[in-house]
Amino acid sequence: MDEVRFEEGQAAYAAKDYRAAAKAFLSAAGRGEGSGVAYHMAGNSLIRLRRFSDAVTVYRHALNDESYDKRSAVHANLGAAHVALGEYAEAVKSYDAALEDPDYAGQYRALQGKAGALFEMGRIEDAAAAYRQAALDGGNPDPGKALNNLGLCFMAMDRPTDAVEAYRAALGFDTYSGRGRALANLGMAYYVIGRHEEAVKSFEKATGMHGHQLSESAQTAYTTSTNQLRAREQREVVDGWSTGETPPVIEPPAEPGPEPGAYVIPSSDATTSMPHPSGDDVDTFFRMTDQEMRERDREARRTERRMKKSERSPWAAVVVAVVVVALAVGALTALFMMGIGYPTQRMTVTGMLEARASGNPVAGYWVAVPTSDVDREMAKLPPMTEFTIEGVERSPRTSRVTVTVTPESGAPLSYEISLAREGVGWKVTGVENDWRSTGGGS
Repeated sequence: MDEVRFEEGQAAYAAKDYRAAAKAFLSAAGRGEGSGVAYHMAGNSLIRLRRFSDAVTVYRHALNDESYDKRSAVHANLGAAHVALGEYAEAVKSYDAALEDPDYAGQYRALQGKAGALFEMGRIEDAAAAYRQAALDGGNPDPGKALNNLGLCFMAMDRPTDAVEAYRAALGFDTYSGRGRALANLGMAYYVIGRHEEAVKSFEKATGMHGHQLSESAQTAYTTSTNQLRAREQREVVDGWSTGETPPVIEPPAEPGPEPGAYVIPSSDATTSMPHPSGDDVDTFFRMTDQEMRERDREARRTERRMKKSERSPWAAVVVAVVVVALAVGALTALFMMGIGYPTQRMTVTGMLEARASGNPVAGYWVAVPTSDVDREMAKLPPMTEFTIEGVERSPRTSRVTVTVTPESGAPLSYEISLAREGVGWKVTGVENDWRSTGGGS
């Protein structure tokens, strides 16, 4: 290796003249012994110039030097170059090669890079496992980034309650520079599970304390949660039943996923929700009855209060996130086949009818159909003083809810409200008068 040219390359790299650095390092490498380090630095320079394809070629030359003692770092950087080119399967192979070296000090970087590539391939659960490992790596100086991305994986798997735990764990590290992002993500998770007060607090901390700018979907969630709280404060009692909120059944728009966490490519954390996984990913809610869902929510609130009082170590929150992952593995689909979901059919119908009685919009409780169709269907229901849900007929994909409505004048009327599965919950598809129950018809 030409030592003079190598030193020239180092000086140029330090001065951020990456073009000159690349030329000097390649010239220094030549074909002689000890070229691994020169090719390694040349690849890093090419990455800085965003010449990713050339970087792949040069890193492979570095790996040809069997005596080079930083081959694991080269494998990790090669994985980053593959990610930049959209070659995710090759990236995973490179990161795995880096992880084979137990002495590699940058294991957490390789794990985060691998997780990002797996996520882009749609292997969300594998990505979550890799982010968890990265967070637990004792050499990781910034576990918050991995925990934030673990939370995003949970959101992609429709497990917002688990995501709350991951985001809270990330926020337990004062050194995490992405606290504003994590707070915005925490707000989204609270919004999805209907905990609007916590959602508003998280969004306001993200913007007020950390200057984070909310994405469009986060801003929509913040506005919706704020309106829900105001409506709760103005709740009215109408002839024995009261209006109120129901957990939202709409899903916020998907946005780009977590960054690859590469060694030399500048990047930043992802900030909002991510694409849905395949149908094979079974949501935790499918394993729960309605009562179990409510109990889990109560337990989460108790845990939150204990965490505020104890000021415990951030690593305890990491352990909580890891336990949650372990408990979620191998979820069963039995309750899905029984028609169990969250929000339940009863919650969706109750929310829709209460919203109509109080003059609030009901489109959010319906499947994606034109507003005119929703208005036409809702017009079948008379102005009411109260309603009673008589029964729920469940199946995996569709359900029917029988409702008795007491109009402002006249005898009670019976209706059948049809619903369809959307995500983990239910949305309304139609309203029909049950003439058999009211004595009408021919």
